[in-house]
This record gives sequence, C-alpha cells and structure tokens, in this order.
Amino acid sequence: MKKRVVPFALLLMLSSSCHPTHFVVGKGPQQNQVVKARNKFLFLGLKHVGTAPDPNVMSKNASDYKITVKLTPGDVALNVMTLGIYSPLTVLVEY
Repeated sequence: MKKRVVPFALLLMLSSSCHPTHFVVGKGPQQNQVVKARNKFLFLGLKHVGTAPDPNVMSKNASDYKITVKLTPGDVALNVMTLGIYSPLTVLVEY
C-alpha cells in the first residue's frame, strides 16, 4: 500500500499548479495574446536574481491585461532537482 501512496503523492504535487495569483488591469485581456516569463529566485525565494518581468513591456503597453503568477510543475521540478537553490516562478501576461 505504501509503495503506491508515495508515487501517487509525488504525481499530485508535480501535476498541480500551486495557488495562482491573478491581477486584472483595466478590463482584462482583450486580444487573447499570452506572453510567458520567469521570475528567478535563489535559496527558496530568499534572494531575487535579475530583474522582474515588466508587465507593461510584456503586454506591449496595453491598457487592459491580466497578470498571472504561478508555480508550474516545471518550476517545482527545478526547485526539487536543485534542492531549493534555484526557485523560479512563472509569470503570464494576457492582453
């Protein structure tokens, strides 16, 4: 029984997107365009690396867009493989 529980629990953790956060600016997305970027952190999020993605640049200065910040399965896998040294977050801008 335990041999099935552990792989199933790992599968659930890697296949879920952990609590996405949404920010709607203006009327929200109008053109159905999506731009993806990564926000990079070190040491489980204690140190930010580089510059954060700029939503205005990503949306090509649109006045109506939606920002989604989430932890994807790929982000979780990178975090686990590097033992928390590299912890990315995915940023999606829909305009």
